[in-house]
Amino acid sequence: MFSVAQAREAGVGASRLLQPDLRRPFHGVRMRAAPPSDTGPRDALFDESPVAAEARILRAEIQLLARALSTVWGDGWFLSHTTAAVLWELPLPIRLLRRCVENLDVAVRGARRAPRGRGIRGHQLAPELVNVRGRDGLAMASPASVWAQLAPDLSIGELIELGDAIVYIPRRRGMERGDEGDALGTIDQLTAAMDAGRRTGAARLRAALPHICVGAASPGETRIRLGVLAAGLPRPELDYDVVARDGSGIGFTELAHPKFRLLHEYEGDQHRLDRRQWNRDIEKHAACVAEGWDVTRLTAAHAYPTTAPAVAKIRGALVRAGWRP
Repeated sequence: MFSVAQAREAGVGASRLLQPDLRRPFHGVRMRAAPPSDTGPRDALFDESPVAAEARILRAEIQLLARALSTVWGDGWFLSHTTAAVLWELPLPIRLLRRCVENLDVAVRGARRAPRGRGIRGHQLAPELVNVRGRDGLAMASPASVWAQLAPDLSIGELIELGDAIVYIPRRRGMERGDEGDALGTIDQLTAAMDAGRRTGAARLRAALPHICVGAASPGETRIRLGVLAAGLPRPELDYDVVARDGSGIGFTELAHPKFRLLHEYEGDQHRLDRRQWNRDIEKHAACVAEGWDVTRLTAAHAYPTTAPAVAKIRGALVRAGWRP
């Protein structure tokens, strides 16, 4: 990918820049016409779901387009809204990805004129409503700012899922826990973004914020947690460390009811598409059972389009373990 100006400086003729093997996604930009390569897993146990495959390809294309646009970056420009969410690798519904690939969200702050042109959705934002951070050489709205910007486009449940992803603290290695600095943002930052000024969708932000918490690594886990609480079941612990009687670490699980010796594993696509992950899961589950834990295994089929199947399985496990409503 390159700008027309860069090509001309390198001695490329105007006729070459009009050839069909070059795409023109933005004014003054050229890139190869080939579609984004399929970077999906090759050593897969099962096929990826169609929606997951489409989302992965759309994300790759949006990232590629953002890099291409950076060759003609305007003064004060930064990525925002859905485009910034993609670059931060945050979870988004497929409908927003389909819209974003047609027009990237590009913003400016203050009195500058909103960006315009083919392939661009321009935004002029009040300075107090957005924090800008850099990532991989690109300027973009911070994750907390993106959460607030997307309030008009997401449901309350989707805003909770997005917020959970922002405040999630990833493991550093194995069972080693990270700290708040390893997360993309904090609940305090989400609160500050919500309170920074008048926003469209502010009521949804206020409704979502109290339900956002640290520990959910995927939207499916968030959905199941919310479904469990809505059904009146005991609150599960998130990102729970499982330790053997001799003190050695077995692993960690997405949701747990330790009082009842129950673990609830949400197995997303990475659990079945990664052969090593699949084998580790089998060994971990066996070790948990040997230590007296009952493991409930859940998949996307238990969480979408409704969490009723997941809630029913967890309720059954709780009752068998002695819980009474």
